[in-house]
Amino acid sequence: MRTGTLFIRTWRIMAILGFLISLFTSYISYPEEVAVRFDDTSRAIQYANRETLFYGAIAIFIISLTSLRALGRMFPRVPSASLPIPNQAEWAAHRTQLNTIFGNWFYALTAAISTILALVLFVLSLLNQADRVVRYVDYAGLLPICTAIIIIVLAALPIRLFMKPSADE
Repeated sequence: MRTGTLFIRTWRIMAILGFLISLFTSYISYPEEVAVRFDDTSRAIQYANRETLFYGAIAIFIISLTSLRALGRMFPRVPSASLPIPNQAEWAAHRTQLNTIFGNWFYALTAAISTILALVLFVLSLLNQADRVVRYVDYAGLLPICTAIIIIVLAALPIRLFMKPSADE
């Protein structure tokens, strides 16, 4: 197994475990009504039901996990000539390597979604703790981090496809 494949699969497993841990620990710590939006003075202005957040996070997780896994399993069946990728002739000659790249990319998308969900649930549980004063601006960096994770994962596939297949496979 190559280093990139090992990294992505490890990240995926750790992200799924992190999501599950964050899901259950945050559900236990959430009040009945969870503050999800705040004004400039760190006062809650919008609330959501704890069960709605819990089941919504589970739905996003399961739908993304199963749909991306299904797409990853269907990709090897797509004829090489129908793939709109750069260097198509060279990639067609290295189809197993192309299948691995796309499989890893689908795993990375799953890991990114799981990581973002885990971070959001964790931060929401911190923001809704009654025993300490937490300002929402302390977690303003969450949006750029989540955006960077998604952009990096989405950009990784086209960047890799513009490179030539490696000769070791």
